[in-house]
Amino acid sequence: MKKTLIAIAAIAAMGAASAEVTLYGKLDAGVSSSTADGSVNQGAQFGSGNYEGSRIGVKGSSEIAGGVKGIFQIEGGLGATDGSFSNFGREAFLGLTGGFGTVAVGKQWTPYDSAFNDAMEYNGFSAMGKAFCGGVHCDDGTDGSGAAKNAIQYTTPAMSGLTASVMYAPNADATSTSSATNYSGFGVTYANGPLSVNLATEKVLSSVNTSTATPGLYTTAWIVAAGYNLGVATVNVGFETANADLSSTVTQKDSGSSIGLSIPLNKATTAALGYATETTTQSGLSDGKRNATGVQVVYAWNAATAVYAGYLKWDTTAVGSATSVNATKFATGVRYNF
Repeated sequence: MKKTLIAIAAIAAMGAASAEVTLYGKLDAGVSSSTADGSVNQGAQFGSGNYEGSRIGVKGSSEIAGGVKGIFQIEGGLGATDGSFSNFGREAFLGLTGGFGTVAVGKQWTPYDSAFNDAMEYNGFSAMGKAFCGGVHCDDGTDGSGAAKNAIQYTTPAMSGLTASVMYAPNADATSTSSATNYSGFGVTYANGPLSVNLATEKVLSSVNTSTATPGLYTTAWIVAAGYNLGVATVNVGFETANADLSSTVTQKDSGSSIGLSIPLNKATTAALGYATETTTQSGLSDGKRNATGVQVVYAWNAATAVYAGYLKWDTTAVGSATSVNATKFATGVRYNF
C-alpha cells in the first residue's frame, strides 16, 4: 500500500510540470451492524465504505491546441481501516475533450451506471441500489463493477441541458481461452432548472451478473430515473427493466420501481429516504422479489468532512422459492474528501 501511494504521488508530481494534475480521494470509516436470516449476527463491526466507497485517484488535463485538451484519470478502491488497495479497478482511461464533446478510451463508468438518479445518492443505504440489484441484472458494466473495461465512450457537449453518451467495448471479456464479445450502452441526460431526467440502456453478457448463464448470451436492460427539486425537498422516481437470456430455453425478466425523497434540514444537514421494489420472473416458476427501504442523515461538518448515519432493510425471495430472507444494515461514521 505504501509503495502504491508513493507511486501515485510521483505520477502527480511529474505531471504537474506540464499539465494540470490532481491527486484526490475519499475515505469513509465507521461502525456498522448487519443481520440476515440464517446468518450469524457478528455484532458491531468497524470498517470502511459503509456510506461511500473509499478510493484514491489521479486525474489531469493538458492543453493541446484550439481548445482541445488531453485528459486522463486513474482511480482505485481503498480500505480506509485496513490499508488495502484494490488496484486501479474503478476507472483508468485517457481521452480528448473540447467543443466537440469528450472521447475517452479505457475503463469507465457506463451510461447505465450513471443513470441511477437517486435521492439517496446510490450509495450504502440506497433502497434503489439494493432492490434494482436484487434480480437478474444490476449496473454490471463488463465485470460487475458498474464500469466497462476496454471501452470507448463519446459524450456530447451540453446543449440546453441535454447531453448524450454512447459506449462500446468490442473485446470486453477476451481471454486466452475464449473469443471476445462486446458490450454496448447508450444514455441521455436532461438537467435544467429543478428537473433532471436520465434514460439509459445497455447490452451486456448475462454471465456478468449470473455466473450460471450460458457463455455468449446477453442481457438487455433499460432504466429511466428522474428528480424534481421542489425547494423544500427533491423527489426522485425510477423504473428499470431487463431481459436476460440465461440459456437457449431460459429467460428471466426484471421489472423494478423506486421512489425517494431528499430533504435539506438546514444548510449543513440533509435527510433522505427511499423505497424500491423489483420482481424477477421466469416462465413456470414463482416470481422472485426484493423490497428495500432506506433512510440516511448526512451532516456536512465542513467542505471536506461529513458525518453520517443510515439504516437499510430489505427482504429477498428467489425465483422459484417460497422463502423470504430478511436483512438489515445500520451504520454510522465519517467520510472525508480530499
